[in-house]
Formats: sequence, C-alpha cells, structure tokens
Amino acid sequence: MKTMFEKLDAAATKTNSFVCVGLDPSIERAPINDIAAFNRAIIDATNDAVSAFKPQFAYYEAMGIKGFKILENTIRHIRDVAPNHIIIGDGKRGDISTTATAYARAMYEIWDVDIATIYAYQGSDSVEPFLNHPGRGVYIVCRTSNPSSRDIQDLIVDDANGQARVFDRMADMADRWAKTQNVGIVAGATFPDDLHTLRIRHPELHFLIPGVGAQGGEVEQTTKAGMNEQGRGFLVNSSRGIIYASNDPLHFEREARRAAELLRDQINDALKSNKIFSTE
Repeated sequence: MKTMFEKLDAAATKTNSFVCVGLDPSIERAPINDIAAFNRAIIDATNDAVSAFKPQFAYYEAMGIKGFKILENTIRHIRDVAPNHIIIGDGKRGDISTTATAYARAMYEIWDVDIATIYAYQGSDSVEPFLNHPGRGVYIVCRTSNPSSRDIQDLIVDDANGQARVFDRMADMADRWAKTQNVGIVAGATFPDDLHTLRIRHPELHFLIPGVGAQGGEVEQTTKAGMNEQGRGFLVNSSRGIIYASNDPLHFEREARRAAELLRDQINDALKSNKIFSTE
C-alpha cells in the first residue's frame, strides 16, 4: 500500500505537475458572486495542469454555514472530476491530545481530505492523533512564508546537539514522526536559503511550499531548493496567483488555467536544468 506522499508523488508524475492550487475564495475578490461556481470553474479549468488542490478553511469559515456547504461541495467536486488528485485541508489545526483527536477526525472522516496542515507547537500529543489515520498525511507547519515568521521561528533554542532555530527543531521533530511515512513539512518559498538548508538536512521529508508568486517567491530558485535528489518530494502551492489571475467574469477560468500551466512549466524547466526530470 502506498503512503500518502507516495500517492502525491505519483499524482505529480501522472499529471507532469508539482503544482497545487490554493482554493482561497472571498466574495470581495472573486470575479463572480457564486463562490461554489467559482471554485468549480477553477477546478475544471486547472485539474489537468496540477496534481493537488488546497482549500484554506479560513475562507469558508468566514462565510459561516453557507461556507461550510461550499467547502463540502468543493471537495466533492474535486473527487468527482479529479479522483486521483490530492486534497490538502489547510486548517492548520493544533491542540492538546483530546482536541487534536477531534480535529483529526473532522479533517479525515468528515471533510475527507488526504493531508491536513497542523501546528506541533504543543508537542507530540498534538500530532499523534493525526498519525492514527492510515493512508492519510500531515504537513507540519515549519518555516512559513510570511515576513514576521522570523519573530518566533528564528529564535534560538537548546537541543541535544547544541543550539538550533525553532523551525530547525520543528523539522527535526517532523523527521522523527516521519517514520510513519505520512509526515511532511510546510516550508515557505520566501526564505530560499532556509528552504535549501531544510532540504539538505531532511532529504526524506515531503515539502509543501507556499509563497511563490503573490508573496514573492521565485520559481526556479524554489524548485531547486525544495526538490529531493530524485527531483520529487515537494509541492509548490499558488493561491492568489492562479485563482485571481483575472477578474474578468467571462474568462477568469481561462486565465487561471494559463497561470497554472505557466507555473507547472517553470517548475519543470527548473527540474530539466538539473537533468533529473522524469515523466515516468
């Protein structure tokens, strides 16, 4: 039985794409008023140019009960039109063991996502409930793409090997949990040197890489820093850069597809330049 991240790499190989579309809709920015229809149009237009979709739960929660229904329908639509794609539930959950158990059940059994994003700052008991769902995966938040992440993630802490930054310690912990083979980390494109260092230190971990495009991350640099020795082991997420590529209500999905294809091709060109690109 394949692990979740083996399935993700297989989806990336099949679609020839390491792109994830972040489905972060808001009524203020969407070119049409029907958010459910907007999501469906984005999914239909991009699914053969990407290998994963990532609904960010906050945008749906902000719409109340209606938003939860849209989220449910969005996930169902992905399953219907792109059954081999991976769905990442970006809720960044994290709490003590009893609450984490409820969060894990909600993400996997109710929302039916393949991978959940979580915080591990409350220690192992906030992570372990997510590892008790065979065939599912987690991305542990490690090095985030926002500028103020340095406020906490760059702090120096003591560990068994001397001193390390907080995000380094988090990656070390993820490596230990990754013995289940269903654990990866979130590592942002806006700190390419840190991304490269994390890859060197953690060659087996799978990386979810946000921050390309609207947040300023550069694609070629990000690809070369985040990929493993086989040219896999990573997924580049783009949200605003794809879903808001156009505000034209008649043609927004066409421009979203173009943006997804462009990002896919830029990543693949970077892989080819390292002479490890494969479509097998």
